[in-house]
Amino acid sequence: MWQKFQGKIKNIKLTKTEKIIADYFFKEKDKIFFMKSSDIAAELNVSDSSVIRFVKALDFQSFSHFKESMQKEISKKVLSPSEKLIKNKVKLESGQMQKSFFDNINLGISKFLIENSEENLEKTSEILLACNKKFIVGFKSTSGACSFFGLRLGFLMPDVRTHSLNDSELMKSIADIKKGDCLVIIAFPKYSKTYSILIDIAEKVGASIIIITDSLISPVAEKGDVSLFVSVEGISYFNSLIPLQILLEYLLTDISRKISSEGNERLALINKYLNLNLNI
Repeated sequence: MWQKFQGKIKNIKLTKTEKIIADYFFKEKDKIFFMKSSDIAAELNVSDSSVIRFVKALDFQSFSHFKESMQKEISKKVLSPSEKLIKNKVKLESGQMQKSFFDNINLGISKFLIENSEENLEKTSEILLACNKKFIVGFKSTSGACSFFGLRLGFLMPDVRTHSLNDSELMKSIADIKKGDCLVIIAFPKYSKTYSILIDIAEKVGASIIIITDSLISPVAEKGDVSLFVSVEGISYFNSLIPLQILLEYLLTDISRKISSEGNERLALINKYLNLNLNI
């Protein structure tokens, strides 16, 4: 992105003021896309029109067009926590923190409903109900969600293996996967290369694969028998996992209404053991 920007600058003759603006853009490249032209002008003690003329000289129709173009480029890469915080700074300092927070949650839920058909959600539940061993995998930011889903799913059906750590235990476990089993990958930025290895192993033996990820450009998005998508866009320095939690609870709820009598008996038995353990 910045190579192209630098290339454009090299091809035009800059005035003294424009050189100052160009230098500022490079020094503050992590935040200028979220500033107003007037804010930049004030910091540099130049006119607003000078900033606008500068971006127009780079073949952008306006400062807004410049920001939109660069923001699209930024959205294609995984942002660091500090970059996310800079990006969301305007929302956080708007004086409407509560509204921004809940608007973002509602947007994530809306995207979940739009991007996942009832058919795909139904197919996911049916795969989990029909398979033998279930391998639930999710690292780092999704480790908590992975543990939640694996634990609750294990209440309803046997042979659920949960792996929230990328370690030797995972590889020892995945060596047992066979046709008739199912691998569930929960993958969000930063995507682990291990996910692709696990998918290759599952594909070779003919096991079913369920992918839960954030977008079509995810490196594992198209590698599942079924792929489900949830937005993890937050308004601070971390991903928002609320839409993911809703998706997992939806699947668990759907599975719970479809389980056989053996599943109900299993749930009752586990609950009995839990109560005995509490009474010790």
